[in-house]
Amino acid sequence: MLPADCQCFVLNLARAPQRLAAMQQRLQALGIPFTRIEGVDGATLPEAARAALTRINRYYKPLRPGEVGCYLGHVQALRSFLATSAEFLLLLEDDACFVDGFTDALHAALALRRNETDTRRQWDVLKLCNPRRRWLPLAALTARHCLVEYGPSVPSTTTAAVWTRQGAQRFLAGFHGVARPIDCDLQHPWEFGLRILSVHPAVVMAEPVPSTIGSHKPKSRNPWPKLRYEARRLWPRWRHFSRLYGPWFWLRWQRGERCPPVETRS
Repeated sequence: MLPADCQCFVLNLARAPQRLAAMQQRLQALGIPFTRIEGVDGATLPEAARAALTRINRYYKPLRPGEVGCYLGHVQALRSFLATSAEFLLLLEDDACFVDGFTDALHAALALRRNETDTRRQWDVLKLCNPRRRWLPLAALTARHCLVEYGPSVPSTTTAAVWTRQGAQRFLAGFHGVARPIDCDLQHPWEFGLRILSVHPAVVMAEPVPSTIGSHKPKSRNPWPKLRYEARRLWPRWRHFSRLYGPWFWLRWQRGERCPPVETRS
């Protein structure tokens, strides 16, 4: 079960009922009720509407229709969340699979967030999927899981995350169109005023099924657009994490598969 102040939404396209059925079975096994939020199928968006939403492109290549639809689905889910009285939203895509220890880690992370006074641990978005090899441990959650900072690069994918009400409000206030895929936009938390932390090791994994965004990614033999994209965010990224943890934060990064089971109060 989820705490009373946390809701669960599952993003699902109308053309993927089998994925919804699989998610229903997985969540029922955990005793977690959920609300289905119908995703936006970018392939069916009118060309004029898609062009209006993507007038500004801050990515290194053109956005695919599925990426636009995925972004709009998350926006729709966050707006629906703000229409409720809940303080937290467990937002899942319909390929999320849960690792042993998911429920305990989630409950511990929510309890910590409610009572935390250290701003470095007051996350707006908590990523539950796609771990990194290096991290900065911030607090113990369970004997096996920690609250960590994966920066200076927020984990990609939006398979599973917990949003606070304040985080959703800030993100939607900064949304003015689809300029990047949503997981790449969230790799620029300073643009939205967000604190994005993670549970390590990850407690959710993506089911190995074909993406509803579309598997075909246009390839380019020209590496310069991506290099320019990465170069432009070097300084903002460094400044953001230096303000949080000091200019030599990278010296404190740890490596391994498990976090220490004791809380790190640095």
